[in-house]
Amino acid sequence: ARFGLKHAVMVNSGSSANLVAVAALCYKKDRPLCRGDEVIVPAISWATTFHPLQQYGLKLRFLDVEIDTLNMDVSQIEAALTPRTRMVVAVSILGNPAALDVIRAFCDQHGLYLLEDNCESMGASLNGRPCGTFGDVNTFSTFFSHHISTMEGGVLLTDDDELNYLARVIRNHGWARDQSGTADPYSTKGFFEAYRFVMPGYNVRPLEICGAVGLEQLKKLDGM
Repeated sequence: ARFGLKHAVMVNSGSSANLVAVAALCYKKDRPLCRGDEVIVPAISWATTFHPLQQYGLKLRFLDVEIDTLNMDVSQIEAALTPRTRMVVAVSILGNPAALDVIRAFCDQHGLYLLEDNCESMGASLNGRPCGTFGDVNTFSTFFSHHISTMEGGVLLTDDDELNYLARVIRNHGWARDQSGTADPYSTKGFFEAYRFVMPGYNVRPLEICGAVGLEQLKKLDGM
């Protein structure tokens, strides 16, 4: 609600949010990311912007950054495109918005996914639009050194019902038990089983107290 997107999935860190986001894109029913696909990434970011891509067999194509912003130099993005490019990862460094509008238009033009890693820039905006809302999937960190703190924590935002379903299943062992009534591509006409594991997953659930702290912290975000 705070950022105007349809779904928010909390996990135990921003790094886990990136991992779950990449995993969800690899398990989409249509046009999933596949091993060997190329992803355009900025040359500067946190390690776990890159590691989940490598863990899922994706090939990173590093794009240099602008010296005055440390964000991706979008003047070079067209030259980085190849027939194997499937996604761009946009990162706004230290509260300074990247050229997210340009990157979003580029992805739309070429049929690419956009993963926006906004772990460093919660509360920043570009032309009135909040950072962390430009991507097909967007990630935030609520680690204690970031803009709001839940001690440890991260959040994934998306408007995509399928990605929301996949993210919730992947963060919970690949377990579909709590997803009845959602956009479940694995449903069997109402069939319910308490222990139905539909894909490989992780246990990256947050503690409920972290979520409770986060709701109070969000009220203070603008002031911070």
